[in-house]
Amino acid sequence: MKLVASHWVLGLCPLVLLSSCMTAPEEKLRLAAAEGNLLRVQTFLGQGISVQAADGRGVTPLFLAAKNGHPDVVALLLERGAAMNLMRQDGVTPIFIAAQEGQQEVVALLLKNGANVNTRAGIGEVTLLHVAAYREDQELITLLLQHGANKHARMTSGERPVDLAQSQGHAALIPLLEP
Repeated sequence: MKLVASHWVLGLCPLVLLSSCMTAPEEKLRLAAAEGNLLRVQTFLGQGISVQAADGRGVTPLFLAAKNGHPDVVALLLERGAAMNLMRQDGVTPIFIAAQEGQQEVVALLLKNGANVNTRAGIGEVTLLHVAAYREDQELITLLLQHGANKHARMTSGERPVDLAQSQGHAALIPLLEP
């Protein structure tokens, strides 16, 4: 039985090596961005791989760096021309992903570079302020308000950020979010 198992494992090794060699350069760039590997991102971009290299769902390296909280990679991608208000298939932008994940430093960097503070998700018309209210993220709320976030924005269900904070029991946020 051990002999059969070792042949099976040895038979997989070339497949694993071959599949890693066959990974598209664009996928390698996205993976490096997701990992926050600045040197690898620089190398791939230097080889001419597009900063906008998206997968089938519209996920670019910027989405992955923003989601995983890698401000140095986000800054490099922006410097190289990454579109920060580009939407995935589901209507979500990189700043939206960063806000959902609580990546305040990345949100601040994207706002500084001109990202839309009042961007809405494709589903539900949710804004960044709604996300921050739901997450009970007072620092993110303060940052968004400093950049002109709309306290009056309503989701398709009619809720404003203050309404969402109330329904979630986040009483400390209500004074910040009251219109």
